[in-house]
Amino acid sequence: MTTPVDSAPQAISAAKVAKRKIVRDMSLCILCGRCANVCPASAIKFTREAKGVCTHCNLCAEICPVKAIDSFEWKPEPEVTVPHYAKLKSYKDRVIKFNCVMCMECYERCPSKAIYLDNGHLFIKKGDAKASIINCSLCTLCVTSCPTNALRFELGKVVLNPDFCVLCGECSRVCPPATMRLKDRYPEGACVMCGRCVKSCPVKALSIKQVSWDGAINDSCVRCGTCSKVCPTGAIEFSPITQSKPAVDISKCILCEICASDCPTNAIPIKVNLPQRRLMSHSITVNRDQCIGCSLCVDACKIALRGDHAPELKDGLAYINTSKCIGCGACATTCPTDCIRLVKVYSTKHVAGKADEVVILP
Repeated sequence: MTTPVDSAPQAISAAKVAKRKIVRDMSLCILCGRCANVCPASAIKFTREAKGVCTHCNLCAEICPVKAIDSFEWKPEPEVTVPHYAKLKSYKDRVIKFNCVMCMECYERCPSKAIYLDNGHLFIKKGDAKASIINCSLCTLCVTSCPTNALRFELGKVVLNPDFCVLCGECSRVCPPATMRLKDRYPEGACVMCGRCVKSCPVKALSIKQVSWDGAINDSCVRCGTCSKVCPTGAIEFSPITQSKPAVDISKCILCEICASDCPTNAIPIKVNLPQRRLMSHSITVNRDQCIGCSLCVDACKIALRGDHAPELKDGLAYINTSKCIGCGACATTCPTDCIRLVKVYSTKHVAGKADEVVILP
């Protein structure tokens, strides 16, 4: 049985949605964390899996009053910037020299706690911090969720009025990159577009650019409908019986990139910030009391598995071969009687908030 589809365009509106954002080129970023150190709004979340290891942010060299730590802040030509810093990722040459006066400023202020005392001398612990970094994406979900209008989106940035804030924490609960948090009397973690991170980056991995999306979804789409399920603004609609691909209403899109992050086949491009979310586990069940044996789940899965299929009909009812199932959800979304139920459990390590940990299809 084939699935009828229409020939309607996948974007409801021909317009584009666009925002100015901080763009990070991960092919250049050396994960030093310097940008996070200088961000006045704490809108960059820099995490380290290995504690107490130097990330080469250069703060110790900048604050040392006697220059006992060599600084690698210089102005090389653009073509040698990246090789230079890449070579220094082992930090073999960075030591605390004999002229150290033991003022302990570097020890106290090192954001990684990588400077330690041993027999009355200071040393730098080197190695792989296994770091990760993510910026506020200016998705404005914190703004739309704020019940008191303490947060506003004006002139391309998030503006805070602390007098209106009641510390409800809703902004931090919905933040996809999890940069928002409550601090004392007000929330922090929303980008104010000051550009300090861009200026501080030693390898020019950061820039301010106009980011846009026209709602295009490429042909790797397997019609699972996950994007329409997770979109926080209802900008994506999908009817598997009548549409070849999900339709995007650009007027509702806020470029939060949750749909792109959750897409199992990268059919929606990640423009800036959120990484691809890791599917930790999935479970799929079939209520055969509701199954009508239409075989639409088999047809849907053939698209996802490129000819193969996990669902199969036995005695006119659907069964799922879990060894083949990739957890995309195409079968559950396509089933006209909702007899197939898929539960996806995503990692919240890098993407959280409004991007739910558990997604259930249909």
